[in-house]
Amino acid sequence: MNERDHVIWHVRCHPDTSPDAYRDILDLAAEFTPTAQPLPPTALVAQLCGASRVFSEAPRRLAQRFQLQAIATYGVRVHIGVADTWSTAVTASAPTGPSGILHLPDHRAVETFLHPLPVDAVHGIGPAQTDTLRRFGLHTPGALAAMPEDVVGRPLGGKKDRLLRDRARGIDPRTITAHRMPESASAHTGFPRDECDAASMRAAVLDLVATVGERIRRRD
Repeated sequence: MNERDHVIWHVRCHPDTSPDAYRDILDLAAEFTPTAQPLPPTALVAQLCGASRVFSEAPRRLAQRFQLQAIATYGVRVHIGVADTWSTAVTASAPTGPSGILHLPDHRAVETFLHPLPVDAVHGIGPAQTDTLRRFGLHTPGALAAMPEDVVGRPLGGKKDRLLRDRARGIDPRTITAHRMPESASAHTGFPRDECDAASMRAAVLDLVATVGERIRRRD
């Protein structure tokens, strides 16, 4: 990987991040790159081709800058995985440690990080597939990556196994599609018990209308 020319971020916001704050983080990502794809409700993936050159900062420093602006401007804590493929960046964004950023600058770093993990850490492997792979003795991404080409299709069958083996090797050709979230707003409320009083229900609806209106105005 040319770390200045092909960098992918996977950004995880705190699970409690509100929809409005999530949109703020998407807008912030657009200041760093035009190629950012929302992954609702609280994540995004972005490709930063040449961004390090534009900002004159190394990939990790650029991620730190984004992280700092997210917490300072919007009060949102984010974890960022930095790698050269989508699936590796997703995996790297989970165990980032105290810094909140894990940067895998080259293929050796990717292998060192991925191969000892539990096999279900590979992006795209679900619980049922994990059980199947473990029955075949494949407990880590390293073991999956080392499977010979002529037998890799046996546990799960054909293309799926080959896809997951590629991801265990840090290979993922998927592209990132830049788009914005749909322009919508919502709000909800509740009652402590079944409510039949028309005046109370009307008051609740009017309160929701005011809340949605305020959110729309904040987005201009």
